[in-house]
Amino acid sequence: MNIKKILKIVAIIAVVALLAWPKLMPSKNDKSQAAQAKTKKMPTKVSVYVTHKQDLDNSIHVSGSILAQDEVELHTEAQGRLVKINFEEGAKVKKGQLLIKINDADIQAQLRKAFSSKKLKEDTEKRNKQLLIKGAISQEQYDLSLNELNAANADIDLLKENIRKTELLAPFSGIIGLKYVSEGSFVTNTTKLASLQSISKVKVEFSVPERYASQLKRGSDISFTTDGSDKVFKANIYAIEPKVDELTRNVVMRAISDNGERKLIPGAFTNVTVQLQNKPNSLMVPTQSVVPILKGQKVFILRADSVIEQVVKTGIRTDSQIEITEGLQVGDSVVVNGIMYLKQGSKIKIGK
Repeated sequence: MNIKKILKIVAIIAVVALLAWPKLMPSKNDKSQAAQAKTKKMPTKVSVYVTHKQDLDNSIHVSGSILAQDEVELHTEAQGRLVKINFEEGAKVKKGQLLIKINDADIQAQLRKAFSSKKLKEDTEKRNKQLLIKGAISQEQYDLSLNELNAANADIDLLKENIRKTELLAPFSGIIGLKYVSEGSFVTNTTKLASLQSISKVKVEFSVPERYASQLKRGSDISFTTDGSDKVFKANIYAIEPKVDELTRNVVMRAISDNGERKLIPGAFTNVTVQLQNKPNSLMVPTQSVVPILKGQKVFILRADSVIEQVVKTGIRTDSQIEITEGLQVGDSVVVNGIMYLKQGSKIKIGK
């Protein structure tokens, strides 16, 4: 056998070997599929929760804000030069206390003139009344003098009212904020002078979803905390908005809280806890066991060594549990962990 024939035979054997190799050795895909098939046959390790009846502490948590019991932005009714500021920033003031005085020298001069004019008209009216009794003048002449006297009295009342408008009195007792003007400033009725707030008690304003509104009424108690403090404050609902907000579908409520220590500041954010009616014999499951689906929610229930899918209806949700109103019975074993690997009929193994 010559060299050419030997090389030809070797080449033929090599080609045949290359063609047969893929059939003799498994591919990566074959290995992957085999591994997946093996994995599918292995049961998924899960943990379960056995359902039972329990009392549900029915409360909701919402955000709110603190408002002063009374609050007003101070403005004068008149305009002019400010001649007296009778308060200190941040100080307490009493209702009726003079806070601001505007120059009223011109009005006081007009008032003195009006009193002089009134004296003259009073004397004229008295004389004409005596003359009318004697028949010396007509009724028309007397009426004219009486009308002039009444006009003088009206002028005095008007000047007194204008003088009153140059004085700003505290409308209620409270605490003055920062001042925005100084003595000598020219102010108008649009000039912000300061703010006054009554904070011996404060209001807590919050909103609750409309489905809970029927369970709350005037006199209901709430608790709340503020940012930066762990102290729990108490308040009592005193007013409820009589309609549902069309945009948020919430009902706005206000509660009143004592603030004798002045730890609650108007404008502060609050976390409000509203206690609703407790529900005895409620069926609760861990929140992570409930899976959202297109038309609701479902859970996986243990049946022998596999699971079944069960559509459920839920109710009240707490920090760690959610109420099941339909779909489960007492004693059902609900899968809590490992849910993402499950489907209808999946084999499982209970573990820690």
